[in-house]
Amino acid sequence: MPMPCTAEVAPTDDEVRALNALPGADFEVDTEPLGCDFGAHGSAAQHAVCPQMQYEPGGLALWWLFWDDEGRRELRIAPGCEKVVVSEVCLLVEDHPGACDQSIGFTREELAAELPRPGAAPG
Repeated sequence: MPMPCTAEVAPTDDEVRALNALPGADFEVDTEPLGCDFGAHGSAAQHAVCPQMQYEPGGLALWWLFWDDEGRRELRIAPGCEKVVVSEVCLLVEDHPGACDQSIGFTREELAAELPRPGAAPG
């Protein structure tokens, strides 16, 4: 059985400023190290953490910080995994390695209310 990923990354001052300046930012980001959100993955996969959620008209955007062991990093909005396990939705990034994670605890209905499908009529 693969060991859980223990990689961490600290957001840079520029990333912190950008994430905190987002209109509708859900919380205050700082430079404290954040752990990889993936339970376990191979060395070819990037690490990822969701450091900020942004409330926008029509939904919620999840900002992800991707990085690798060579020092490359990218901060961007990425589509989420849409898999449902039991009654909870995985909130990891689309096409993530390893098992789905429902630890945030949204139900399918709660997530649908927060993340409407593109092109869907407002509810």
